[in-house]
Formats: sequence, structure tokens, C-alpha cells
Amino acid sequence: MKSIHFVLLFLLIIAGITGYILLTEPPVGAAGVPHATIQGMSAGGDGAARLATIGKAPFYFQIIVILLAVSLLTMAVHERLRDTRFYVLMGSATAFALFVWYKVYSGYEAYLATGETDIVFGFPVPTTWMLWGIWGSFVLFDLIFVFFFRNYFYTHEDEQAFEQLVAELNAEKDSAAKQGDA
Repeated sequence: MKSIHFVLLFLLIIAGITGYILLTEPPVGAAGVPHATIQGMSAGGDGAARLATIGKAPFYFQIIVILLAVSLLTMAVHERLRDTRFYVLMGSATAFALFVWYKVYSGYEAYLATGETDIVFGFPVPTTWMLWGIWGSFVLFDLIFVFFFRNYFYTHEDEQAFEQLVAELNAEKDSAAKQGDA
């Protein structure tokens, strides 16, 4: 199966999950509930009740979004350059991104179930995972791009072929300009 087929599959799954969520009845208090003491203000309501109607759909949605992003990043590397090291690097970064997402979601679910959470770096645990983990996990992909740029993304052979193409185009342009002057 080619990478583009995975992209299509992931987009169809995303569309399916989105359709499922759109067709689900909104839970009671989805738009907030009247605040107990401040007139005209809405409070968030019961988070667990809001998630109950759609179940684990947000969890699976984000997993598919992560896999879609990895598929697109993989497609950016020519097939002839995708070696074992590349797949290990991408797989490790993907596994870490999925682990972080699991920690965010499971931490949020645990908070909704118990109403209690620990504070780490001044934030509730799920928020800390979201704040530091989500962007931090994708920094791994940036580091792969930076440190392996010449191996996978723009090899010396690619650079030579590009410079040769530019030289040919410039020669054609100069030739056309000289014929136009004659």
C-alpha cells in the first residue's frame, strides 16, 4: 500500500469520526449552564456528561490526525531514501507523540472521573502534558528534519540535479534572448 493510500484512508476516517460527532445529539448543558451566582454568565457544566455522548471519538480522532501527519512527513522523503534508520526515527517519534496524546487524554478522563489531579509545573497534569508534551513530541520530527536533512530531504545528488536544471533553464533563456536580439 502506498503512502498516499494511507493518507486517503486517514482522511476518510477523520471524515467518518467528524460525521459521527456532528450527528450525535448534543448533551444537556453542552453550551454551558447558568452560573450559580453571576447572572448572564454560563459555566462549563459537567465535562464527563459532555464526553459521554461521543465516547472515545476525540481520542481516536487525534490518533488518526497524528498518523496522517506522519504519513505526510514520510511522503516528503523520496522512496529510494527511506531506509531502516528513517523508519526507526519516524516510528520512534510517532510512538512518543502517541504516548503523549494517551497521557493527555487519560489524564483528562481521570480528572473527569475523580475531580482530582496533581499539579506539575504549575498546571494540572493533563494540561502539563498538553502544554509541554504535544508540541514537544513534534519537536522530534523537527530534529529529524534538521539533523538528517542531507540524508533524506535534500541530498547532495538532489542539489547537483537542481543546479544542473537551473543552468539548463538559464542557458535556454539566454539562447532565446540572443535569438530575439538578432
